[in-house]
Amino acid sequence: AAREKSNTEQGSAIMAATNTAGERAKRRIEEVRRLLGGGSHGQSLQQELAVALTPDNREHRQKIKEFLQSSDLFLPKYDLPLSSERELALHRLRAVCAMGALSVKDFRDNPQRIFAAHEEVGLCDGSLATKMTVQFNLFGGTVLRLGTEKHFGEGESFLRDIDSAGACGCFALTELGFGNNAVQMQTTAELDERTDEWVIHTPTTVAKKYWITNGPCHSQWAVIFARMLVRGQDHGVHAFLCRIRDGAVGQPGQPLPEVGIEDMGHKMGCNGVDNGILSFHRLRVPRTALLDAFTQVDARGTVRSTIKKPRDRFLKVADQLLSGRVCIASMSLTATKCALLIAIRYSLTRLAVGSSGQSDTPIFDYQLQQKALLPLLARTYCLGFAHNYVKEELAKQMTGRAENADIVKLCCVIKPLISWNCENTATVCRERCGGQGYLSCNKLGHIIGFSHAAITAEGDNRVLMQKVAKELLARGSVDVPQVRAGADLTSLDTLLALLKARYATHQNALMGKLMVLQPSEVFETWMKRESDLVQATSEAYGEVFVLEQALATLAGKLASAQAKEVVSKIAALYALDCIRRDLAWYLCEGLVGRDQAADVQERVEGLCRDLVPSIPSLLNAFEIPALLVDTTPIAGDWVKFYERA
Repeated sequence: AAREKSNTEQGSAIMAATNTAGERAKRRIEEVRRLLGGGSHGQSLQQELAVALTPDNREHRQKIKEFLQSSDLFLPKYDLPLSSERELALHRLRAVCAMGALSVKDFRDNPQRIFAAHEEVGLCDGSLATKMTVQFNLFGGTVLRLGTEKHFGEGESFLRDIDSAGACGCFALTELGFGNNAVQMQTTAELDERTDEWVIHTPTTVAKKYWITNGPCHSQWAVIFARMLVRGQDHGVHAFLCRIRDGAVGQPGQPLPEVGIEDMGHKMGCNGVDNGILSFHRLRVPRTALLDAFTQVDARGTVRSTIKKPRDRFLKVADQLLSGRVCIASMSLTATKCALLIAIRYSLTRLAVGSSGQSDTPIFDYQLQQKALLPLLARTYCLGFAHNYVKEELAKQMTGRAENADIVKLCCVIKPLISWNCENTATVCRERCGGQGYLSCNKLGHIIGFSHAAITAEGDNRVLMQKVAKELLARGSVDVPQVRAGADLTSLDTLLALLKARYATHQNALMGKLMVLQPSEVFETWMKRESDLVQATSEAYGEVFVLEQALATLAGKLASAQAKEVVSKIAALYALDCIRRDLAWYLCEGLVGRDQAADVQERVEGLCRDLVPSIPSLLNAFEIPALLVDTTPIAGDWVKFYERA
């Protein structure tokens, strides 16, 4: 009887402790909800940071967010058959088009409106955002940029059909055997003067168009890139607007007999996107299918072009890839913000063992969690500031308001930096959320899958970094800032000088290795001996650029002392994290002394602690709508979510 009484008492104690732990978790979740709601003081800081992060088209952004929250169509759906997932992405795209989120004609006067739409739609669904960027930027943008009135339709009716996604299109550039060397593609478009038609043909298996988004299911149209042959002469790669299916507006229809379409099937992510392989078996299209803004061919086969060299013609017709890289960076930046919001909110509410031995301490209190997540938060903020500059400069150039000689370099560096950060951030957030992060309903796995698509799309990141290095060499040698070991690591000027010293040293070393070579030796050195130095030069340049834009934001776009203090800490944490990653190099070069090396780690840890009180404002400034929080269990009330069982 005594033993039975003891067991009963122990059971009651366990139940009481269990109930206490459950109530404690619920209370903590409610506390965090109130904390992230913010008071008037917190909202002021939040608003200032939000404007600094997304300064353009703010009213339009809010309309998109409200629209995404207004319909069950945009609620997350899991475990769908592949065909259903693709149709869902298409329905979502058409709904976004119908509400006027963007227009292909925005490229004429407000390209930033298109970039903003990519950022906001990216909050909902990576597949939707990917289909949208192909429809409006790669397909529609190319028609607008390279086409003329005859391609736009009467009263620009075809452009309106693109805007509604009634005329769904794809961008047939990449070939199976010619990915990053598309200028050497094999697809041909030969003029048949007897019928006044182009004959588009895929001559070999490796000439098939590969990874064509919207191709296998939804596109009636394609912009096909092919070598233009007139009277036996190769005039280089040009773009042709072609029918690939026979459907009416809003209906895909059946593939044309001369068009082969293969479905690439299930992927590791973004399965709402239909990717395919296209081939053309002497497809005949009118001579007017040539997008002829820069090169014209008349009925007699006379070729006139404002661009004399065939390679330069290819660069011009592929120009839409620049804005494509910015669009992908926009989507990736939003996905990164979502990952951070999910992981940090969960870390603030998930209670684990504290000093008392009870589960009463948020895991965000642990140094392990803060050092994993807060440098990524700082990096994402600084990349956002840099991305704003790239968007603004590209928009000026696209609308003819200004020219920027660095624009190619900037577009090529920002996409790798942001998409790499997206993948790394999502992976770390997944790990720091434990098993919860592995569940599809908590979205981190989807972000990881999307990030890998972003790393490869619109130019493989490593290949783009080679392009950046090539552009940088046109500058010649760079002055190395004089930074003495023992300099003040609390100074942002010192941190910028250290990053500049690394960039200048790498660039000058690369210049030195190439200058002594014969022209025939450059390829061997560039591609087979010095790839690490090529990549390091571009990455170091990118780090300098990002910090410079963070400092420009700090100096010119923030009004309050509080906002300046927070962004100053963010910039310092970003710079110190860059230095920490390459600390061995700084030590070997004598730019950082042994005592300073220890200071770097201590400064990183101190800045992480200093930023903790600002976490509510930093997260709220992302302006991620309640829909994402409410539909991601660990970002909200995860205890209530599991009570359903």
